[in-house]
Amino acid sequence: MKIRTKVIISLINQGQVLLSEGYDRVRDIQFYIPVGGGVEFGERLEKAAKRELFEELGVKDQELKFANFHESLFEFQGIPEHEIMFHYVCHIDNSVRASLPAEGVESNGECFKIGWFTREALSAIQKKIVPPSVYNDIINELC
Repeated sequence: MKIRTKVIISLINQGQVLLSEGYDRVRDIQFYIPVGGGVEFGERLEKAAKRELFEELGVKDQELKFANFHESLFEFQGIPEHEIMFHYVCHIDNSVRASLPAEGVESNGECFKIGWFTREALSAIQKKIVPPSVYNDIINELC
């Protein structure tokens, strides 16, 4: 098994956070995670985060703040996974939010659902946020 290095980015606007929605068919589990993806060999973490924001949501030229790193051992679609995730936060203004697409797009062209969550809504889905420890990073950023 290989350890995957990944960046995840929480977009914050008006006291809400943007999360992507995932689904594990094998375990019949819905989950939520900040947008992001893998770090390429030789790529710096912040550059990878900016690339992922652009590739998945068309967002560019935004300031990122490193929030935390998380290690996660889990199973997805029946396959054991091990990821080291570097979490960034990106506060965006209303014009950037208005320009966001209705859904995100993976590098393979597959679309995924995205949604905005208030502090209260985030609390309601807390047990579905992956990795679980990212919840505290996000809550600390929401006003």
